[in-house]
Amino acid sequence: MSLWKSYGASVRGPAHIASGEPNQDAWASFHRVWGDGIVISDGVGSKPFSHIGSDAACFAAQYAAHACRDDAAIAPESLFQSIMSVWLASVAPLEPRDCAATCLFAFRLRDRLHMGMLGDGLAAAVRADGSVVSLVEDKAQGFSNITTALSPNVSPQDWRYLVLPANEYSAVLLCTDGVSDDLDNVDGFVTGLVGAYRPLAAVSASRHVRAMLESWPTPKHSDDKTLACLCRTEATDA
Repeated sequence: MSLWKSYGASVRGPAHIASGEPNQDAWASFHRVWGDGIVISDGVGSKPFSHIGSDAACFAAQYAAHACRDDAAIAPESLFQSIMSVWLASVAPLEPRDCAATCLFAFRLRDRLHMGMLGDGLAAAVRADGSVVSLVEDKAQGFSNITTALSPNVSPQDWRYLVLPANEYSAVLLCTDGVSDDLDNVDGFVTGLVGAYRPLAAVSASRHVRAMLESWPTPKHSDDKTLACLCRTEATDA
């Protein structure tokens, strides 16, 4: 029998520490009888309430997973619409455009892994043989320095999405662009981190992730940094 555990951390970047501003990133996880999941969000830096938007994105994605828990054939459009509707309700009465935030999620529902990504960052799934399948933002339709984010005019086509057989994968790693933009070897980073922290309890792994992000080796990278992992373990290891 397989069990899924999660760990992660989110830290303020040097710029926000210096200015006293809040962390514009957020992350969350859930573990229920019907499924497991992680979600991260990066508030768009130019928006005044993006930290509220990122918290709302994490809540909305968890709500959407719960709403779809009994649907054996989840329509991606329904999942995306659920996230959007709950996000809009959560940021009200603020103006949605002032709360813009990305949304990356990984859900284990039944025997499937659902990976979704709106905006930039990294979503990567690790197969049992160690190979990696990644989602990246498609910036072919826009300027490379402008990311897509939750807002009223987002369409299903703006999302990247994959459904994978859960029993063929051992972990999913999500990180915001404060981490992913610095990676020269994405697959090596993903498999190395997953392998190093797999034996640890979730609390201990989260503590190690936080320490790594706080001492990130690119000191002039001012972005907030968030990383979350959902990984499969055998019940005998728990």
